[in-house]
Amino acid sequence: MKFNPFCENPNDCGSCTNRCIDNLAFFSGLPDESKRELMRKSSNKFLKKDETVFSEGDSVDYIVIIRKGQIKLNTYDGEGRERIIGIFSDNDTVWEGIFLENSRYPYSAVCITDVHICLIFRRDIEAAVSDPSIALSVINMLSNKLHDANERNMILSMSNPMAKIACFLIYRDKRSTESTIKLRLDDIAASVGLRAETVSRYIQKLVKLGYIRKVGQSSIEITDFKALNEIMHNL
Repeated sequence: MKFNPFCENPNDCGSCTNRCIDNLAFFSGLPDESKRELMRKSSNKFLKKDETVFSEGDSVDYIVIIRKGQIKLNTYDGEGRERIIGIFSDNDTVWEGIFLENSRYPYSAVCITDVHICLIFRRDIEAAVSDPSIALSVINMLSNKLHDANERNMILSMSNPMAKIACFLIYRDKRSTESTIKLRLDDIAASVGLRAETVSRYIQKLVKLGYIRKVGQSSIEITDFKALNEIMHNL
């Protein structure tokens, strides 16, 4: 696979000045030399759309830093229906369970788009964060992850489909690094617990109301945040 231009030196992460590790809050207090050492030992990978980063049941052996692209964490119920736990994109990290002994992933990670990731291994992380001052940064990151999980649970708990979709679109827009939300209907449906046909119907209603607009095949732009917020809180 060809290396992409957004990685300045994919063959030598240790000498990179645009280090993806700098986006990890709990490494912010590490000396530069420690960061360089972590990057030197990291693994740089490019994966195609629909490829798997890790599978449910795999050991949690590394942090996944998303340099570019989108990844979904998913699992399947007893009837084979997909449930999306979360969707992550540029500069997000997947690292839950990294500090737990014998931890295994309760979900799989699948590429929604072509993806460039950096893997930093558990053994190297444990050595790097032995400094007690790093503990506060870890607690801060755990708090942010808990807040994000609470937001996703709030969306799932909504009974009105229109309000649920409006809330999800606002949630995804806040997490997006681009001006549009790039997701397939199937991925939106699996994220909010609705059928794809239901999602399509309400998306069309929101388009007709002028609150959002479709951009290309699978992108959505929010054009009226106030109206979506009112739907979210009043339905």
